[in-house]
Amino acid sequence: MTKFSVKLLLIIITMLAATSPLLSRERTQRSPKPVNGAGADIDSFFNPPAPDAFTPGTVTVGQAGIQYTSKQLMDFQAALGITKKKNKILPLFSHEERKTLSQNPLSPAVAFFSHTQHLVKNPTKQLFKDPQTVTINFLGAQLSDVSLFPPDSMGAVGPSQFVMAINGLLRTFDKNTGAADNVLNIDMDVFFDSVRDGSFTSDPRIRYDRLSDRWFITIVNVPPTFENNRLLIAVSDGGDIVDETVWTFFFFEVGNGVYLDYETLGIDKYALYIGGRTFSNTDTGKVFVVRKSTVLGTGPITVTSFSNIINATTGEGPFSPQGVDNFDENPTYGYFVGVDNATFGTIMIRRIANPGGIPLISGNIPLVIPNTQFPIRVQHLGNTNAFNGELDAVDDRLLSAHIRDGLLITVHNIGVDNTGVSPIEFEDASRNGSRFYIIDTTPILPVLDQVGTLYTPSGSNTLDQRSYWMPSVMSNGQQALALGCSTAGVNEYINAATAGRLATDNPNTIQAAILYTTSFTAYNPANDTGSVNRGRRWGDYSFTSVDPCDDMTMWTIQEYCNATDSWGVQIAKLLAPPPATPISAFPSSVASGLSSATITITGSSSAGSGFFDPGSDFNCRISACITGCVTVKSVTFVDPTHVTLVISTVGAITGAKNVTITNPDDQSATGIGILTIT
Repeated sequence: MTKFSVKLLLIIITMLAATSPLLSRERTQRSPKPVNGAGADIDSFFNPPAPDAFTPGTVTVGQAGIQYTSKQLMDFQAALGITKKKNKILPLFSHEERKTLSQNPLSPAVAFFSHTQHLVKNPTKQLFKDPQTVTINFLGAQLSDVSLFPPDSMGAVGPSQFVMAINGLLRTFDKNTGAADNVLNIDMDVFFDSVRDGSFTSDPRIRYDRLSDRWFITIVNVPPTFENNRLLIAVSDGGDIVDETVWTFFFFEVGNGVYLDYETLGIDKYALYIGGRTFSNTDTGKVFVVRKSTVLGTGPITVTSFSNIINATTGEGPFSPQGVDNFDENPTYGYFVGVDNATFGTIMIRRIANPGGIPLISGNIPLVIPNTQFPIRVQHLGNTNAFNGELDAVDDRLLSAHIRDGLLITVHNIGVDNTGVSPIEFEDASRNGSRFYIIDTTPILPVLDQVGTLYTPSGSNTLDQRSYWMPSVMSNGQQALALGCSTAGVNEYINAATAGRLATDNPNTIQAAILYTTSFTAYNPANDTGSVNRGRRWGDYSFTSVDPCDDMTMWTIQEYCNATDSWGVQIAKLLAPPPATPISAFPSSVASGLSSATITITGSSSAGSGFFDPGSDFNCRISACITGCVTVKSVTFVDPTHVTLVISTVGAITGAKNVTITNPDDQSATGIGILTIT
């Protein structure tokens, strides 16, 4: 197909997209109208700026870190008796300057790509293997713990703990039981007191970084003038947080006259990537690259800032750019990714070259995606304040992003109709969907590999259906996908949900969501009555992480209504399917008395089950045992239905033997009598 034919086909697809009838309910939110913004020119998307045209930033060497142990910090908490910010609604600035967005003319009006859609790089590729089962499921915190709106739901899993980091509270839990271990149970302002410059903190982010065996926590301070704020960073000296853990605290100034809101975080081998929404009269947007090696010890911290990442004339560029986590051992580039500030239906990517040295930033790399739209405010059962009492879905910014094996996976909430399509007119959106994207970053120009939308289909485009919003997404070493989010609707209280993919699923799809909370109560908190501009605060985000021990198990933290007029953040462990069931051994019989023999076990896969081993860099590995005094000397993972065992039959008892394979997450499957010792 020629370039002209591709253009013509996409224009026809967009023009012929079915539009839904106008909703009867009048909305006061903005409706995007066509403008002559960046990205409106079709040729600009087939001929984007050269991605290797990198430019330098401004390098700043800051101060050395300040160190305290976990116990010292907890002692500060006890001594200070800090006064909570009672019933405070934290700031989140709107994006009114983006209210007139045009739809990318190349963006198709679809909920997901068909298998033959030309934008899909490899439509037959079975990327993901299995969804998850919720096991450990516990409340991390609730409104009465911090008296803040919203919690900014955030937490991650580490070697032995789940660490929750929300507005006003940092708390550690034993990941085997879900019980708070009381190592850290501390006000965020107390935790960051040494670097926050007196003003309160907001917008926490947390990661456990397996490559450095460190915890990283970032947050911003909020000065009274909402400018010249600081980005605060805490780094642990190990993966298990105990009383003796040493935390090193750093900060850097965002910039003169600049306020950083809704800061984002990505980490890879070389750097921390911090984006967010920046407000300034002189700067259209900033991102920051922190040299990782300078914060693993006492510093001083080295930060490179890049200014004016949004074109002041056209508005083109990544809006509220998301720093990208990267699990690859030797990444070529660092990444920021965001929806385009000027158009719907476009993702903007920025690469960072030499992130561990003197970083350089690429120009905008635009990527065409299906139609997008601002999310609507969420209706919920029991709302007593009408339109003002509906729940805020913020906007269409990307909410999490990570790279695994060169594939960048990201997600956001968008307004959709009853077919899952984002309509051109905002008034035609009747619910919110959570849409994920899988982007192949290995070509010079990244390629959209898959895209799918979690939404509620219905026969008509009415406003009484469930919304999925505030999503986060994660993949594991088995290439499984887990998406966590909040859910609510006219006939539903507010709950937390998760959804995943099977290997046998068609590309670009996701399975139905499972609610992992059960709310029986309405949400009408007296101290957040909502507003005509935004409704009641919710989110403002969530997080889903993968267990660094087995690279299989995933965890998610989501907000829901846990009691009358109260929010809670619920933490859930998402267990992968079990191993494949062993059905045969080759050879099927082995003589007794051998010091070494090699056999291959074949398993039968069902509903996503399969063998898995994360590799020698991980602590939890695949294992096997055989009855009848047969010794298993080693286990080698071949593929999800085959493993190779080296065994010893010295002293083994003759006869048929059972073979059990145990995956790194301790789930086992047994083949009865599949190996005979002769």
